[in-house]
Amino acid sequence: MNKINKAGCAVLLMTLGLSGCATTNQQTGSDPYAALGSGGSSVEYSTAFPVASPEEAYRNGAAALRARDPDRALFEYLRGLRMERTPKADPLYRVGIIHHGRGNHDLAEKAYLWALEIDGSHVGARTALGVALLEQQAFDAAEQQLQPLVSRGSAPWQAYNAMGVIADMRGEYTLAQSHYEKALEASPGTPLVLNNLGYSRYLAGDWEEARRALRRAVGVNPGYELAWRNLGLVYARGGDFETAVEAVARNGDRAKAYNDIGYISMLEGRYNDAMGFFEEAMRLSPAYYVTASQNAQNLDSLMRRNGNKLSIN
Repeated sequence: MNKINKAGCAVLLMTLGLSGCATTNQQTGSDPYAALGSGGSSVEYSTAFPVASPEEAYRNGAAALRARDPDRALFEYLRGLRMERTPKADPLYRVGIIHHGRGNHDLAEKAYLWALEIDGSHVGARTALGVALLEQQAFDAAEQQLQPLVSRGSAPWQAYNAMGVIADMRGEYTLAQSHYEKALEASPGTPLVLNNLGYSRYLAGDWEEARRALRRAVGVNPGYELAWRNLGLVYARGGDFETAVEAVARNGDRAKAYNDIGYISMLEGRYNDAMGFFEEAMRLSPAYYVTASQNAQNLDSLMRRNGNKLSIN
């Protein structure tokens, strides 16, 4: 999961009922699975060859996922579930994963909750539910799902990673980093976790170790733009602006890189450096003129309050 910038995050408190109603919601009407479907896939595959068993449908669903055909996969998993005498947790979890990948959080959560009502020990469903809640910034609800998994010491890496993000959002950086380290024990070298670990160390002010983790992340995945951006922020904090710009501008957007590094320089109190970066951003790209100009004006106002005028022209 991508890290949320601490300074720019608006925490949305959400109240979610996590027990008691999911089965009732799903098992009404002649088709208890209708609420988990998508009408298009049902129509599109209505002439599909019949299957002999739920297991055959589930195999078809897994094959469709491998072929990057989520519509067919959803159809097959729901077809298999309709053939069962009683609902099964794992195919419901798979249905949730499909909806989760599409950004259909409501449907994903319904599927995960139903799976957990059938099998409260289903690690995949509980992990995925926790991650889905975290993505909606429902931190307490996410922690409620994930804490029992990490407490036992053998959770999936996604659960440890999510708990690390929650701890970072609360400013508990030491705890966050311990969760990321556990995630890396479960899944060594995962770039997303290395990025999050590096960013957590950056938030904690441990820039040397932040660089170390972020370099590992881009070493594993050289195309990981977020890790490169975070690495640039770390270099900027250390005053190595040239390397910072090169890291942030790897996608070719040098104007944005200069603007971003200028903003970090301003936060660091390096006002003359910041003004130079903003002016370079304005020079490089008309598209960034408004943004960089506004940053420069804000910096000029700050300097006026401090009794030190800087020109923005």
